[in-house]
Amino acid sequence: MTTPPKKIKTEINLEDVLHYRHDETVLRFTDNYDMSFEEAADIFREMKLLLALMARFPDEYIFTHEPLWVIDEMWHTFLMYTWEYEDFCKTYLGRMIHHGPTPRAQKMKIIEDLEKNKEETEEMLRPVVSNLYNHIYDYLGRETLIKWIHVYANKYTLDYMNSIRKPLQ
Repeated sequence: MTTPPKKIKTEINLEDVLHYRHDETVLRFTDNYDMSFEEAADIFREMKLLLALMARFPDEYIFTHEPLWVIDEMWHTFLMYTWEYEDFCKTYLGRMIHHGPTPRAQKMKIIEDLEKNKEETEEMLRPVVSNLYNHIYDYLGRETLIKWIHVYANKYTLDYMNSIRKPLQ
């Protein structure tokens, strides 16, 4: 007997999204990074909010730049559980949220431009970043924006994440 597909929600209920748990993702993250389950679970919580933001604004460019890098890493971990990830997206977000990394050439161009002319490149990127921050603020609130852009950005720097990354086993 086959189980009928779950009904896909058309509206996103953030309370339901936040109640969803997938401890295996959190545990795998702690296998890769030297942090407590509670700390990783907090990052998983924020990742669910990021996915909800992407689902809420499907036609907008919602990207994960350096302040959100740790959330993106958690997303990569959750993606490893493909069945559960797909079920979460369809059940709680109403559709699949695909991970589309920035093409390497585009990423290298931004890095090169930042090295050559940081101020001009940052000015060019400002409207895109501002739009992202506005969406975070409007949909998820001031506290989330502060947590992601200030708290996470200061704590989970690339250097810090590399320092707590565990060797492959």
